[in-house]
Amino acid sequence: MKLEKILMIYFKQKNDTNFSLSIDDTQIIKGVAICLMLWHHLFLWSPEYGSFVLWIAQFGKVCVSLFLFVSAYGLTVQYNKIFDKPITSTFKFQMKRFVKFYANYWVIFLIVVPIGVFILGRSLNIPYENSNVIKSTITDFLAMNGYRSYNVIWWFNRLIVCLYFLFPILYFITKRWTILFLTGLVFLLLLLRTEMPIWTLQFVLGIAFALYINQLNRFLNRFNFWILLSILLFVFSILFYLRNAAIIPFFTDIKVDTFQAVTIILMVLLIIRRIHAFNSTLKFLGKHSMNMYMIHMFICYYFFKNFTYSFKYPLLIFTVLLAICLIISMIIEYGKKIAGLPVLIKKINTKIENNV
Repeated sequence: MKLEKILMIYFKQKNDTNFSLSIDDTQIIKGVAICLMLWHHLFLWSPEYGSFVLWIAQFGKVCVSLFLFVSAYGLTVQYNKIFDKPITSTFKFQMKRFVKFYANYWVIFLIVVPIGVFILGRSLNIPYENSNVIKSTITDFLAMNGYRSYNVIWWFNRLIVCLYFLFPILYFITKRWTILFLTGLVFLLLLLRTEMPIWTLQFVLGIAFALYINQLNRFLNRFNFWILLSILLFVFSILFYLRNAAIIPFFTDIKVDTFQAVTIILMVLLIIRRIHAFNSTLKFLGKHSMNMYMIHMFICYYFFKNFTYSFKYPLLIFTVLLAICLIISMIIEYGKKIAGLPVLIKKINTKIENNV
């Protein structure tokens, strides 16, 4: 009888999950992503901590896809409100996105680079080797250096700036030729070795998810909660295995992340709608995720590597790095507030809205 009751609960429990991403949901997913990023960069080059730690570190690269997906989703929700307005509205929309991004990036750049160069001894000649230092510093300041940035993981800055710039075009194509466009990007992802189709597909999936969220809600809620969670866990397991096993030569590594990210987001939404224990913590981490992304490599790799790894145990190493990055981010945000940066950004955006 007990088994029968369990099965009845399993198969009959209704699913009425709302898969729309609120601002809080986005922050929670960013919180998950930044934890994966930190683990990825801590242990990807450290096989001495064992296979399991290394597998999770390799998998942690999916953080890029998670960030791209939620960024595209958020942009789409906002852009839906002005899509039918004159072209100047699109220009204003993009200008405000760039103001927000660059204002926050430049704060980090102007703090970290001078400290690195003049106090901690990381000369500009190191990242900008065999290139004009002044020119490279300027392009890095504009987030255009890619992997030749002062911090190598700032390669993501150029990617997100390019995708922000292309967003209106990608939105229009996705809205008009959704299936055809997604299919074409999947083929490019599978056939080409370059990364751009991979990240573009992930970004476009975020756009499509936002555009068709009502249809997705209706479809996904046809499944019982536990059945849907089981399906997602099964798909996640298969993709996790394929990512590392490289059974299919053209479908491995970050190519799998594109699809893995969607699975993770759906599972996260299913879980956080019912279990709220870690929501506030992940949301708090999500709010600081940009700062933590920008600064963590300086702590764990460039300047304080020995200190970071002196804690020996992977979970403790991760916790220490997470705590240090979070504290620094909180200090930076407090400094921004004291300096009036949020007010300045708001004033600039108001001028853009009223005068451009």
